Amino acid sequence: RRFVPRNKQIIPAYVSRFLPACLAALVSMASPQRSLTGIGKEVYSDRRDKSNISRMLKCREFRSRELHWEVLKKVLPSLAPKFGQKKDWHVAIDGTANQRGAFTRILGAILSKMAPQKIAKLGTPSKKGRRTKYHTFLMGVLTTHEGVRIPLPRYTCDPTKFNRPGRPRKVRKTQLDLAKLMLEQLLDTLPWGVRLIVTADSYYESEKLTNLARSRGFVFIAPIDSNRCFADDHSPNKSNGERIRNYGLQLKWDSFSRLDLVRGSEETAPYRRYSERKPGPKDRRTYWLHHESRTVAKLGTVGLVFSWKTPVYEPRRNFSRKSFKILMCSDPNFSGEKVVEWYECRWTAIEIIFRELKQYLGLGDFTGKNLQAFERYIDLVL
Repeated sequence: RRFVPRNKQIIPAYVSRFLPACLAALVSMASPQRSLTGIGKEVYSDRRDKSNISRMLKCREFRSRELHWEVLKKVLPSLAPKFGQKKDWHVAIDGTANQRGAFTRILGAILSKMAPQKIAKLGTPSKKGRRTKYHTFLMGVLTTHEGVRIPLPRYTCDPTKFNRPGRPRKVRKTQLDLAKLMLEQLLDTLPWGVRLIVTADSYYESEKLTNLARSRGFVFIAPIDSNRCFADDHSPNKSNGERIRNYGLQLKWDSFSRLDLVRGSEETAPYRRYSERKPGPKDRRTYWLHHESRTVAKLGTVGLVFSWKTPVYEPRRNFSRKSFKILMCSDPNFSGEKVVEWYECRWTAIEIIFRELKQYLGLGDFTGKNLQAFERYIDLVL
């Protein structure tokens, strides 16, 4: 109740009074599935439990994403570093798809495509690979220097054939546009003394986010696209035809330096998630790094880290094999060791959060038919 604002422009008074009990019900439910009926039974005793929850989620005046940002503005100052200190905060961004089955009636659902030959081969829909409908949402997780994890507000990737009521658009915002919007809004709410380090997968490696990192003073790390090429200094926007991946695979082995990371002893350990078990001899990850500052087509001058890693998970650890990856950093002066360590934090920061939200807090358990209600339900879960 202390963090929910009483702003009638984004949240009606009755929703503001009811919201803390609804959030408590989401957390305390014994059933693994968070249906509207189940949430209502945790709060109400009469038989109109589901309708009350549904009515709240369909309320147009309930602007749940704006409410999420307002709560963040209240929370973040209490987590700021001490006066005079400067700390790094980590943000991992990624998109997740909520599958709802092929017969969902929620507006805007995308039906996954499948070749007719594959459908005939699979046979019954119960077999693996059946068609399904889904919605894609962009999400992010902020981790402070003390290890506090805060989910950022979600952004919906509208399907091409879906016109949002009241706001028809001919040009749709991509996940890159939404990621830029999310980071800009987060940067405006950060307290003093905080530098942001953003990690993402190769889908978000783009000119938009790299230029935003330079202009707003944060660090952006992502795997380089396999087709990305170098560029000459006098024409940074034009490719010179030399592929970065081919260049990295031809580097001499004596130009690589070794980096050993042991579970719990990394410099970024406060930002990581570990179980309570003791570290064993197989918890070591070994990297061979080669760091360069180069001009990349359309990205400008960035730091490139060519790395070989062992063990390889296939799905178990195999110490006899190595995997190759090229990481891009918007700050050319960022060391290769730091780039690798921060990118390692991405998996537990965002992928594990997705799994936990879906398994324990019902991120994909919405049972209604309205897309806007679905979005508000996801905002409550976050």
